[in-house]
Amino acid sequence: MTAIAESPTTTAPMLEWLDPATLTVDVNVRKDAALTPSFVASIKEHGVMEPVIAHRKDDGTVHVLMGQRRTRAAVEAARPLIPVMVIDSPEEAERIVTQVVENIQRAELTEADEADAYHQLSLIGVTAAQIAKKTGRTKTTVEGALKAKASVAGTAALGKGWSIEEALIMAEFEGDAERTLELESVIMDEPDQLHHVAQQLRDDRERAAALAAFTAQIEATGIRIVEAPGYSDEDVARVSSLKRADGERATEDDGNAVYIATDGTGEHITVPVVVGWKELGFTDRYSYSSSSANKGPMTDEQKAERRTLIENNKKMESVLLTELRRRVWIRVFRRGGSHGRGATQTARGTDWPAGDRRGSPKNGGPLALRRHRRQGARD
Repeated sequence: MTAIAESPTTTAPMLEWLDPATLTVDVNVRKDAALTPSFVASIKEHGVMEPVIAHRKDDGTVHVLMGQRRTRAAVEAARPLIPVMVIDSPEEAERIVTQVVENIQRAELTEADEADAYHQLSLIGVTAAQIAKKTGRTKTTVEGALKAKASVAGTAALGKGWSIEEALIMAEFEGDAERTLELESVIMDEPDQLHHVAQQLRDDRERAAALAAFTAQIEATGIRIVEAPGYSDEDVARVSSLKRADGERATEDDGNAVYIATDGTGEHITVPVVVGWKELGFTDRYSYSSSSANKGPMTDEQKAERRTLIENNKKMESVLLTELRRRVWIRVFRRGGSHGRGATQTARGTDWPAGDRRGSPKNGGPLALRRHRRQGARD
């Protein structure tokens, strides 16, 4: 970053840890310095996180210029020390702002350099809105840079020469090692896909959070949650696929657990199941196993159910074949009839062999098809 020139008569701002009770807070400097119990409690627990800005006079007294409310809260909370940025004079902040602006306007600073400059200004109490006004940048840009600099991941990204925008995304996923590695890979290999991938990761994170919240809600009711049963699961089965010992279909009241699924709208739902369904006397509604056959001939009810199943399968096969034929001939007639060509070739719109791809959209298909049609019209 381009260094800020220091005047021979001034010194750089110094961060010191001072007893807030020894600081002088001028009267009526800030009208909104009223303290609230919650603010004092926060200062008592966490301390003063952002340094206050102060000026040391010739007699050694330190006068607070920015951060009066934090100073008063620290005194009331009996904090022994708070961070204080001591500057040469009340005009020091304006001098630094002017020099940073001159550097931004005069030099081709990298985005990392600009972020460092904004961070330096924020340390002496200059707000994002003031920085934006002085530098001509948007407030959103300045806030993004400050947010990136406030995180380890964002600062590291800027140090690698990445943009403020990229650093801000890395800061957003700080602490998530798996997603951070994926984002780093995208920035290095496919930077134009960064926003798309970042949004996918946000969506994944939201879905995971929603699932966790829904799971916690179900667990709070005391309902047992299990994994979704697999095909021919010998231990867990959906209630809807079971029959009770009396031959009646099982209902939700028979379930002793649930698994969590997602419906067509993306909402989480519970599906009732029976854990240990065989031991509890339930049978599979759709299974005709060899063990069942060994018990004796099929009952009249089983025979009727099997006949219905076979009949329904035949009807479905007929419907599917009819629909397939209908769709093929619709395509034939839309393309002007067969004209002596095979129906499959007509539906494809070409007279070329089935393995020839010259008519596909990826390699000039539309143009080839138009030529083919013009030739047919001349014929």
